[in-house]
Amino acid sequence: MVNKQKNMLTNRRDAIVGLILMLVILLLANVVSRLFYFRWDLTSEKRYSISKPTKELVKNLKDVVTVKVYLDGDLNAGFTRLKEGTRNMLNELRAYGGKNIEYEFINPMAIQNLEERKAVMSDLIQRGLAPTNLTTKSHSESKQQIIFPGAIVAFGGREMPVQLLENQIGYGPQEILNNSQILLEFKLANAIRKLTQYRPPQIAFLKGHGELTSMETADMRQTLTGLQYEVKDVDLTRSFNIPERVDAAIIAKPLTPFDEKDKYKIDQYIMHGGKVLWLVDGTNAAMDSLRVSRTGQFVMGRELNIEDMLFKYGVRINSDVVSDINLCNPIPLIVGQMGNAPQTEMFPWYYFPLLVSENNHAIIKNLDPVASFFPSSIDTVKNPGVRKTILLHTTDNSKAQMAPTRVHFGILQGKPNPAYYNQPKLAVAVLLEGEFESVFKNRLSPEFLAMSDTVKALKFVDKSAAGKMIVISNGDIIRNDLRSDSTVYQLGFYKYTNKQFANKDFILNCLEYLVDNSGILETRNKEVKLRLLNSVKVEDEKLKWQLINIVAPIVVIVLFGFAFNFYRRKKYAA
Repeated sequence: MVNKQKNMLTNRRDAIVGLILMLVILLLANVVSRLFYFRWDLTSEKRYSISKPTKELVKNLKDVVTVKVYLDGDLNAGFTRLKEGTRNMLNELRAYGGKNIEYEFINPMAIQNLEERKAVMSDLIQRGLAPTNLTTKSHSESKQQIIFPGAIVAFGGREMPVQLLENQIGYGPQEILNNSQILLEFKLANAIRKLTQYRPPQIAFLKGHGELTSMETADMRQTLTGLQYEVKDVDLTRSFNIPERVDAAIIAKPLTPFDEKDKYKIDQYIMHGGKVLWLVDGTNAAMDSLRVSRTGQFVMGRELNIEDMLFKYGVRINSDVVSDINLCNPIPLIVGQMGNAPQTEMFPWYYFPLLVSENNHAIIKNLDPVASFFPSSIDTVKNPGVRKTILLHTTDNSKAQMAPTRVHFGILQGKPNPAYYNQPKLAVAVLLEGEFESVFKNRLSPEFLAMSDTVKALKFVDKSAAGKMIVISNGDIIRNDLRSDSTVYQLGFYKYTNKQFANKDFILNCLEYLVDNSGILETRNKEVKLRLLNSVKVEDEKLKWQLINIVAPIVVIVLFGFAFNFYRRKKYAA
């Protein structure tokens, strides 16, 4: 009896010591976790991890960033996944940004008063969020509702809309939602970066050589302004240089040749660290000229006197016109007359190829095709100090017609012969990165060099530091169409088919890559694998998996309880 009491006291003492030791360990672990912060992401594609640039961005916030997400309410499985992905991303940002990241989810459709709900919806649209019509189906009914898959990010009295749902042609609903989830980090981090930057990046449209007008680039200008860019025009013929304050310069479809003075201004802007987006046509092909002539247009190469510059930097825009019979936009042509009304039909116009890409560069990853209009091909030139990346190209069934050549509607009378379209993947957009050498090196007089050394802004530099530029051999990629009332179509909208192409996103990504040195754009390369359930198998095996997930855990717990009680009785039995 005495031994039994001693054993009970020993067991009780051991239990108390074990409990105290566990509490001490938990307390120490809590203290250590506060001193040494870490998170584990066990997913294969690291879907719950954010990149180093994003971490640094949110860690260095000086004030509170507020994110209001309007994707909430009764959603289907796909949008619920996007909502939870957004919540997880915001939690990840808050884990590194702390109290400087605040967010809330709002369902504008939950407002009972109809007039108030309409006012809120109108306000969200004016602030830049696009609504989506969501259809939710069940076995008994089908319900439609309007949702706003977007967010408003605010900081320091300014705000920026973030569209969480991608709008992609040719992708299924699940792929679109998956791609939208992939881009969550980039969209949210990019909005925070733009709102918190000490000054907005400045984009300059260069003028003086017949470039696109302000109305023809109006949609891009408005979009850039809404994304916290500062947009201005710089007339090369009236300025002694391109200001260093300009972060990136756009040369949008020049029509007249550049003289040496203007070439020198562009060259030295690049040598001093400036970034340039070139949109230059290789020929004079145009639909206006083609429609007024029954025999078509005699296409000539466009002489702009910048060929030596681009060659020195690493590319050559060829004097040719590219066509593609596999992927192109159609045009309407009159085929007859019914009464006084002309009858038109749509024909594939091979000179309007839709450009694609096969690499996973951050600029073009997950983008729809980009619409082009009489593009030329680009050759890269051997230049050891410059890395070239093909951003956009044609499909496998394309060819380039060297100028001078004739373009006419007669090619639409018969089916094209694929044997003639045997130049695959003709490059139309190329990214150049590296140290560029000045085209004026060893060409300037000693007197001019001595004079330039006296003014810092004009000092001649014969080689740049690590720089970037993008060359696109079609100026119309950045041009928006105009309606008859002089209002503008959205950039990338093709009015003959009412389809939206990725021209705007492509140009925005190009400029983002040129001006941003933080690496935020690289988060577009993130991968999230789409693991879809087999709907047929789910329906057939629904009951089995319900039993496994609901009944099996209960059975395991009951068996464990019986086993534990049996063990205790056997151990402590007299």
